[in-house]
Amino acid sequence: MTYVEFFLLAEENLFSLIFLSFAIVFVYLIIYRNYILSIFDPMFFAIVATGLANAIFFFLFYLNEIRSEYFYSYIFTELAFFTGFFLFKPIKPHKYYLGKTIPNKLLIDFDEKFITILFYWAIFFHVFSQLLTYALVGLPILMESRLTTYSGGSGFGIFGRILDVSSSIGVFLLFYRFFYCENSKPSKYLNYLYLVFTIFAMIVSGNKTNLLFLIYYIFILNIFMLKIKGKSISLQIKKTMSLQKVFLISSIILIFLVIIIQLSRNPSGAQLNDSWIVLIKRIVSFGDVYYLTLPNDIILQLHDKHGPFLQLFKDPLGVLRIVPWSELPIDSGFAVTNYHYGDIASGPNPRYNYFAILYFNLGGQIVYCFFVGVVISFIRNKLFYILPKHIFYGLLYSIISINIIYAFQDMPTLIIHIFSILLIFPIIFLLSIFTIDILNKSKISS
Repeated sequence: MTYVEFFLLAEENLFSLIFLSFAIVFVYLIIYRNYILSIFDPMFFAIVATGLANAIFFFLFYLNEIRSEYFYSYIFTELAFFTGFFLFKPIKPHKYYLGKTIPNKLLIDFDEKFITILFYWAIFFHVFSQLLTYALVGLPILMESRLTTYSGGSGFGIFGRILDVSSSIGVFLLFYRFFYCENSKPSKYLNYLYLVFTIFAMIVSGNKTNLLFLIYYIFILNIFMLKIKGKSISLQIKKTMSLQKVFLISSIILIFLVIIIQLSRNPSGAQLNDSWIVLIKRIVSFGDVYYLTLPNDIILQLHDKHGPFLQLFKDPLGVLRIVPWSELPIDSGFAVTNYHYGDIASGPNPRYNYFAILYFNLGGQIVYCFFVGVVISFIRNKLFYILPKHIFYGLLYSIISINIIYAFQDMPTLIIHIFSILLIFPIIFLLSIFTIDILNKSKISS
């Protein structure tokens, strides 16, 4: 089934699709209600997106477009995921941390001076890699596919990794400085300039939901500051909520702006009604991997000989030259698009249910989805309790826990982000340590 065939099917059964979408999202929000702390919580978006995607599964099954075997596999894999996810208790910052003294298990004393230096290095790498990208490849929003910005095997992809990690560090610490630090006038100017640059970069990235990440970083910052300082920061949290609302409204506007810009590059031009249609199609396409592969058993023709391990870990294996890039499989999402439309550098997200059905028998599907559930919940919930109460560890928690939402939709992409963190974060960290050491030595010598 192609996109056009599905949209025609959806149009003919619009009430059923709308009902199932609302019903499944509602059920998922009830199931995960104790694990979602706010509408600004990245987990909220992940669960809504998962509900919309899984509604497609029910829709296809209801219309007899897929075999019962696939639907039963979905049920078993989803139950396995629930079992793994609910092994760890949810974060309860208000209940467990407000006004409560927690033993400080800090391993290294990272003072505010170190945090400031870390912020400066993050800004440098973020701005440099971003401007270099614009100079060499142009604005991603004007490209045929923004996914090809750092592709090509020329080594330019390292700047994509630097950009990804340094911006995460910079944005998190930016909001920390905004809301929880006293800043000199020059520091305030730098903060605002960096915020403006970051928002501009997010807008021209071509990613319709990029501004949501600003909301996510503020949210993670707040819950970790609750862990560090307790109820004394209640006023600051209320202030941040106002900014989060602004970013949320701006995100909605940005979605339409990006759609209109991309439509305007078509010969027919852009119309406002077209942008609404594209947005609606995008909403019902959270589960596009299901309708593109399960009807007519197309999934059976997409199973590659390389197996799940190379598909999951192809990025680190290729970068480290453990396996030549020529011997690594094409992205499983790209393979779906290529099957239907030829060689196109984009594709649907291979959600964990689909990935399990593609590569494993029923037993393997259950084990894989259970494992994915455990990984997401451990990083999201257990890691929050384990890490010491210091802003440096809040930074670590933020860049890992925000990326973990990719596991819902695309496990290989999560591994790419984690690998990038492992490559780039130590460099920025060590540069900050060396800088502090040099400053301290020059201070002693003077």
